Amino acid sequence: MQAEVNDILETSLQKAREHDRTGNVGKAYAYYTIVVELCPAKRSEIEETFTDVLCEWGIQLAQENRFSDIVHCYKHSLDIYPNNPRMLNNFAAHFLRNDDPIRAIEYLRRALKVAPNFLPAERNLQNAYSMAVDRWHFTMLNDKWRNNAFEQAIRKRINQGYDTVLDLGTGTGLLSLYVKDAGAKKIYACECSDVMTLIAKEVFESNDATDVKLIPKLSFDLKIPMDISERVKLIVTETFDAGLFGELVVPSMINVHMNILDPNGTVIPMGATVYTAAIECEHIRYRSSVIFDKVKENCPLNFHDVSVLSDDEYYDTENLEKVQINYVTEPQMLLTVNFNNLLELQEFCKDGIKQILRAKCKYNGIMDGLVTWFKLHLDEEITLDSSDRKSCWQLAVFPAVPTACHEGDTLTIKAEMSKSKLKCSYSTDNARAKEECKFLYRLPKEVIVFLNDFDYIKLLTEIGRYQESRKIKYILDTSPFPIYGLTLLKECKASEILYYKTDNPMLRSLIERVAQDNGIRGKVHMISNYDEIPCSLDSIFVHNFDIKGELRDGQDSCYEIFRYLLKRNGILLPEKIFLMGQLVYSKDLPNMAYVQDANLQKSSCPFNTHSDRSLDSKDDPHTRINTTNKSTNYVIAKYINKYKINQIFDLNSSLYSCEVFSEARTIIEINETETMEAIVNFGEIKTEKDIFPNALLWEEAPAVISQDAKKPECSSSSNTVSPDGDEEAIEVFHPRSQVILPPEENFESTTEFILQETSLNHSVNTLSGRLKHFIPVWKELFSDKVVEWLEGYIIPFTDPLIQLREPAEPNWSKNERMLLADHIRQLLFKGAIQE
Repeated sequence: MQAEVNDILETSLQKAREHDRTGNVGKAYAYYTIVVELCPAKRSEIEETFTDVLCEWGIQLAQENRFSDIVHCYKHSLDIYPNNPRMLNNFAAHFLRNDDPIRAIEYLRRALKVAPNFLPAERNLQNAYSMAVDRWHFTMLNDKWRNNAFEQAIRKRINQGYDTVLDLGTGTGLLSLYVKDAGAKKIYACECSDVMTLIAKEVFESNDATDVKLIPKLSFDLKIPMDISERVKLIVTETFDAGLFGELVVPSMINVHMNILDPNGTVIPMGATVYTAAIECEHIRYRSSVIFDKVKENCPLNFHDVSVLSDDEYYDTENLEKVQINYVTEPQMLLTVNFNNLLELQEFCKDGIKQILRAKCKYNGIMDGLVTWFKLHLDEEITLDSSDRKSCWQLAVFPAVPTACHEGDTLTIKAEMSKSKLKCSYSTDNARAKEECKFLYRLPKEVIVFLNDFDYIKLLTEIGRYQESRKIKYILDTSPFPIYGLTLLKECKASEILYYKTDNPMLRSLIERVAQDNGIRGKVHMISNYDEIPCSLDSIFVHNFDIKGELRDGQDSCYEIFRYLLKRNGILLPEKIFLMGQLVYSKDLPNMAYVQDANLQKSSCPFNTHSDRSLDSKDDPHTRINTTNKSTNYVIAKYINKYKINQIFDLNSSLYSCEVFSEARTIIEINETETMEAIVNFGEIKTEKDIFPNALLWEEAPAVISQDAKKPECSSSSNTVSPDGDEEAIEVFHPRSQVILPPEENFESTTEFILQETSLNHSVNTLSGRLKHFIPVWKELFSDKVVEWLEGYIIPFTDPLIQLREPAEPNWSKNERMLLADHIRQLLFKGAIQE
């Protein structure tokens, strides 16, 4: 019997390996499963291969939309390998792609329990938390002013007899707690999010509010008497975004008036007023439209009669307190809406134009679009203003093609409702502006941000120009817009075909137009998949990070494809990517990451509609002192903070201000084949205030390696010598930032911060001592004065690129400094300097 089992095992293992080798991972998985089930002793031996095969099989199943089969395979495999972190992480990734973050979180936590330092699982867990709970919940709950206003408006209405209440879109349940504390007789709370419903349930249980009936439904699905015994007297809701109507509050209000609210009942808030103004704002201009005049300063390509705007259908959101903004027109009231008038709401909800205004330009300038904000009237006395500098709401921005305006020009501003959301636009009577009208392309924001990164565009252009002497016939450019490839086609006579992968018809149209205007029509071949490329390529430019500042997923498999497509002597760019980091302190960033209960408590003071919250000395939302009424210490933070994050992706610089505490340092260096990490010493932290860094800003900086003899002159870039000493690396730093937040506690009062991001176990001092052994080598590289100075004082360094202190003597030449930096870097990364 055992002999037969052994034969089955041997045959199954052989077939599994054959199918794996030929790419038939489905059958390979089936045979490997037979092996690990029949012979537990072999499980550890083939675990890594089994995991690889399962991963590939899962990807194939996902492409065929066979999610139930994915679940079956992974669950069965985890019965065999319950503590495999890769398997747990990959299974969770499938749940994330299937928009099920709660189940993903379960497996990611298991993965991190087994392997606490497994970074893919940590990253996916951050994404899962962000998917499970929208980040605006955190800033909203930390807005003490908003919370105080709602609490007092609720108390007033309940004291007036509106004592049966529906909390519409309860979220964490905070408003329901205010309702209960104010003395309501019956309280209902509805919430459509599974995660927020779970949080609200825990909040109610911890705050002695289990008599609040929590209904896990959309308000549109509520029925009397199945869900609610009778019509309620008061509706409380805070389902408003920056554009006021974005969360479909108007159709929601119509529904509750018709089906839930008593005819003599009322709504909090009772109404809202929307305001607007045309603005000039460079920050908005660079995020929403391409500044082709500046692109053309650094690029040989022609962009005739072309304009580009973001393809966002409605509006963007910005906190314009922290950016320069000028109002081209005086602010005007745009719309009013009464949430207690059913007929008005029904009329307002219909698609179409709701208001047309005319406004005069106040000065000669540039118009970049419209902004809107609103005043939310909770009752006859209490009003919240979304334009308040510390409000949890941002402003709604309706960008437009930047247009010159002159004092006295008349704008016609139009507001309309479309699918229950607000749209705003304007036109001008300026004849000059009408003459300058260009063809408009609506493109993804990633393309806009890329083209407005003028240093990067200049770099790509110059690399393309300085390769004109090489015979580069076939090119692949994976950038959001193929500046490098188009430049080669135009400047290099030998270049014949550029392959560019996109399925966006508007982007294809723009690239074809640019190619035609630059005399290279027919040389750009659009593809949907890389297998459509019929030839080997001479040059490939890989843009392998996204608009959020992250390296794209699946880069290993992409590089395998690129290496297959590339000729043996072909060029693969960029050669390196540097991950840069900088320590900062910010009061704003914690608001986005976690909640403190001190911001949620009932106020001990009456709400003052005329007070300025900026004058409130106790306004810091993260103060450790709770000066509010001690009798209502709500417990909410511990439940929503289960989903707090320590990384904020795609960070918009208008959302926060910060104080810089260190120079930028290189944290990680990445090339095609390996990742080099480092101990980073950010140096002494000097501050007159009793605060210390609470965040690390980081961004990618690609270094494009030109193998040409001539070095591109890029004044805004920093140049370093590449490891073999005969190429020039040009670094350009990008505005795509991310933030890594530490725990809530402040750093200790130490004078140095060492960021451990490495497996190298040596200190700066140890390295400095070891470098003395290489002085004989330096004697061959440097002048006698430099060597003499080095012998007396070995300079510590803080990153792999060696940023040397400025010596008083001798006068270093730039070449000597770069040679020393390069030499130490090579010794370090080749393992010559070890602990």
